[in-house]
Amino acid sequence: MPKSTPWLFFFQNIGMALGTSVPMYYLMYFLTDFAGITPAIAGAILLISRVADFLFALVAGPIVQKSNMKWGRYRSWLLISVVLVQIGIFMMFINPDIPLGAKAIIVCIGYILQNAPMNSLITAQYGLMANITGASTESRMAISAKVLQGINLATIIVSAVTLPFINYILARGGNGFLVVSMIYGAAMLISTLVMFVKTKKFDTYEQSLKNVMSVGVGQMYGQTLRNFQLWVVLIAHSLSMTAILSVAAVGLYYFQYSVGNVNMQPVSTTILAIVACVASFIMAPAARKIGKRNSAIASALFGVVCMTLIGLFAHQNVWFYIVTSAVLGFGAALVGTVGVNLFLDAAEYQLYKTGKDSRAFVMSLYNLPMKIGLAVSSLIAAFMLDNSGYTQKIVDGSLVTSMSDPQRFVWWFGMILAAIYLVGMLMYIFLYKITDAKAAEYVAENQKRLA
Repeated sequence: MPKSTPWLFFFQNIGMALGTSVPMYYLMYFLTDFAGITPAIAGAILLISRVADFLFALVAGPIVQKSNMKWGRYRSWLLISVVLVQIGIFMMFINPDIPLGAKAIIVCIGYILQNAPMNSLITAQYGLMANITGASTESRMAISAKVLQGINLATIIVSAVTLPFINYILARGGNGFLVVSMIYGAAMLISTLVMFVKTKKFDTYEQSLKNVMSVGVGQMYGQTLRNFQLWVVLIAHSLSMTAILSVAAVGLYYFQYSVGNVNMQPVSTTILAIVACVASFIMAPAARKIGKRNSAIASALFGVVCMTLIGLFAHQNVWFYIVTSAVLGFGAALVGTVGVNLFLDAAEYQLYKTGKDSRAFVMSLYNLPMKIGLAVSSLIAAFMLDNSGYTQKIVDGSLVTSMSDPQRFVWWFGMILAAIYLVGMLMYIFLYKITDAKAAEYVAENQKRLA
């Protein structure tokens, strides 16, 4: 692998994180306050679109796995997917002067176009990574570290620049959401195109490829359902994503009711984004040294300890919360560095055991923990609020909210997420059996078969 290859993934993931940031953070706000779509309809759009996105996540792997196009199995999907994603984002933010029902339909189609192809895009990205690295698990770790670093750097840019940039254009009469999303989208298109060009020799068209270790779609699903090691990784990673997304879901309530100063939220977010970026560079060598399984265990242990401390001591103590969350960020960098490799090891294990190549399908399941986390974190947030005396009242025609027991809220916040991290840690300790040595053995044998 050329030494420049991990940097291709670094810049491509900066572009990808930028290119999808405006709909991720500001779509709901845009729909209600600028497009004039009611919250109920906006919520329905997101619900319908997320169901469609989840269903496509289950079929993206077989589609990529069974394809064999002229630009290569994975590079072709890189190019197709990134174009569809940007068309979808354009449709979401174009805001034409038409009836609200028609506008809602355009937004719904755009949301599906933006999110569904992301499944094939990410599957293609990591399938290409497997092609490039061959039997070298060290090279895979080097690439996944750069992926995490690129995403974290982009998060800092998004936190610091995006909303001021949008407001600057809005103040001058332009559609700031559309303009900024198109500028960021250009970065996504260019970085993906560079990767497409620079990786040509690793993913060339082979007419006979469709017959190599071929597997039917039904067989693909059946073998994957019987891959117990994959299920361990999938569930444990879903628990980790649920904890991370729960922090995002309820964090604003912490600053509003426990701290009493909602303006500390963007301060905290920016600090933690910077820390996460630094941690992704510092912890990558540590993750390579202790191995993938131990990195996942250590990362979950950070979560157990830090969230317990937050639950016990963070009420009305915002700097304790920020410092403890920063420490948690260093632990998250460990599993962030190795995360995709845990799925890839499970995919190599399945090929080793069955002799049938379903790796692209297995890798496509890496998209599911985020979607599961989004759904479960919403339920956790509702439970925390319901059990902390959160109320809504109409006073003089205005909505007034309050929380009678913010200390109890913080306690639930810390203890529930600590328990989630603990379950994930125990799964890796007692159920996950693929060591780095075994993974290297599977990869080497699979490469011989492919050759």
